[in-house]
Amino acid sequence: MGRMALTNYIMNSVVLTTIFYGYAGGMFSEIGRAKQLGMVFGIIATQALLSFLWLKLFRFGPLEWLWRSLSYWKIQPILRQ
Repeated sequence: MGRMALTNYIMNSVVLTTIFYGYAGGMFSEIGRAKQLGMVFGIIATQALLSFLWLKLFRFGPLEWLWRSLSYWKIQPILRQ
């Protein structure tokens, strides 16, 4: 998952804050800690599976591709050959 670290970090933050904080779901105080931990591990496992499938088709994650393209000032190839 190293080639998708930034994408996974940002997506994890977006998904979990959407579920747990007040601007969206606000479920932090409504769900017990054990259930929260289970949800977090479930989301991480889902991300790992999706990352594995994504990397079968692409060289790196979408945010990594964007970062690399901006760094080199040139659109980088993303598809595997």
